Amino acid sequence: MQFTAHTLRKIFRCGYFLPFILLCLHACTSQPKVIVQPKSIASLQYPSDFNSWYQHLQTQSATAQLQQCQKILAPQDSPLVEKPLQQLACGLALLPQDLLPTDRTQVLNWYQAGLESVVRTQLQQGKWRRKHAAFALNLQLPTDESSLPFTRYTMVSDLAFREPWLTLAPAKADAIGIVLAAERAYSKKPSDQHYPREGIFRAVTVLVTQMQFNPQGQLQLQLQGYYLTDPKAVLFGQQLYPLQYDSATAYLLLLREARIDQAEWKALFDGNNANYDFGIYSIAPFSADKIPVLMIHGLHSSPMIWLKLSHAIYADPELSKRYQVWHAFYPSGAPPFFNAMRLRKQVDELRLHLQQQLDMATDLPMVLIGHSMGGIVAKTFVVDPEYRLWDQTFLRRPEQLPQQQQDDFLHYQDVFIFKPRPYVQSVFFLDTPHHGAEMAESWYSRLASAWIRLPSIFSELNRRVFKRLSYDLVTPQMKPYLQNDGPTSVDVLSPQHPLLRELAKLPYQKPVYSIVGSTSTPFCYNEKSCAQLNDSVVPFFSAHQSQAEEEIIVPSEHNSYQSTDAIHFILEKLRQQIPPATP
Repeated sequence: MQFTAHTLRKIFRCGYFLPFILLCLHACTSQPKVIVQPKSIASLQYPSDFNSWYQHLQTQSATAQLQQCQKILAPQDSPLVEKPLQQLACGLALLPQDLLPTDRTQVLNWYQAGLESVVRTQLQQGKWRRKHAAFALNLQLPTDESSLPFTRYTMVSDLAFREPWLTLAPAKADAIGIVLAAERAYSKKPSDQHYPREGIFRAVTVLVTQMQFNPQGQLQLQLQGYYLTDPKAVLFGQQLYPLQYDSATAYLLLLREARIDQAEWKALFDGNNANYDFGIYSIAPFSADKIPVLMIHGLHSSPMIWLKLSHAIYADPELSKRYQVWHAFYPSGAPPFFNAMRLRKQVDELRLHLQQQLDMATDLPMVLIGHSMGGIVAKTFVVDPEYRLWDQTFLRRPEQLPQQQQDDFLHYQDVFIFKPRPYVQSVFFLDTPHHGAEMAESWYSRLASAWIRLPSIFSELNRRVFKRLSYDLVTPQMKPYLQNDGPTSVDVLSPQHPLLRELAKLPYQKPVYSIVGSTSTPFCYNEKSCAQLNDSVVPFFSAHQSQAEEEIIVPSEHNSYQSTDAIHFILEKLRQQIPPATP
């Protein structure tokens, strides 16, 4: 049998892979999306008579200081001869003064230029040098929120990107400091449980706060680091200066090290060897008052699909102040109802932990965003199935079973019987097959399903329950799915699956928004024209949600998480959902 290019694209895109393709691509690796390109600088020289010049500068009035600095730092030739120590000295002398706006800008530019030269000179391959021929550097660097020290620093301005839409936030004209990406290794301590295994990445702003000479006449510079838990502005004398800060920095540098996407294959085909733990991960420090946005990937996928959306949230000053991004990662070969049960439990436990550790409010709202099968998982947070899913599966209710069998079902029944989470504020569905995808019934999908090794926590639970419970208690429509180890995610995504069909009928308890992908026109006018749309995996009427507060159609080949229109839509809705500030 021959495949058309379109069919092959569908197989790849949905994650229904043939075994030999898995072997062919096993050794493939992805290129890092972020690289570091340090800028070269001229060697920093110690000016002659600098000691006496600086001591004299300190004795002068602010007006005389400004005039002298303008004279010594005026361009003498082309290009401008850099004088970083003089620039830094003039900045430190004049920043505390009440200056005219134009003079303040000039002084701030001097200080920033001198500061950058010092940082570039002393920060070599991520490590700080304390000694220099011209001065000694005294470091006062912050620890992270777990009181653990950072071990490596990178200048944010040195980051370069392979993706054209990835950019650094522009520096603020009136702000002070050099932004660094600070990092440390994952510690395996409980405090790191919900952070990426590739390491902890945080934004740190550094300043030179003091310039002085010791009794031996050696120049000493005091370098102070500020972490985001510190004040967002600093005082020089009586003058307040906002700190330079880029809230997307940590996420950008994490991309250089991120390898979680390489676990997608094993997370699909081997639920016991995903090379990454199941759970929820935050790429920034947990916050007690920022609204969590939990992003849930789909089949044969990983949190890396949320790169563009996560960066857009952190790069937006308003949204980054009010939202924190969480990513879910799970073995996508397991059925979505089982993964949903585990994820609901994890979210509940994480919120309780943050309430106890950070005093997070119990009613702090939360937003869920799910792509493809991840949307099915997200849906379980905002519906109340009561007994409808259970009755689709079993002929007797849990309370009608013998006590011993009830105990066996204590955890299993949460797959079918659960309550909507009151803390969920809204849900976004992206390319979600609410009514299944016909591709799940194709021969190549069934072949892929046969190769999926379910997580032992699920298969053992399934076998343990039915060791004591007769299959005669299972409804006829569900018997084919509950034999042996249980169904895979591919099985459940069939349009004929009883639980998926029943879930699609349930009303939402909270507002939902729908994003539907189309490989052709991003619009339709009536039922006939809409029926022609699909994203090459999910047809329009499977993704369409009549209950949605709002629904848009975007160009997508089952990857609307990359769509500029989809991201703009999500950002605008998040902006509208920000609670009003309390007086």
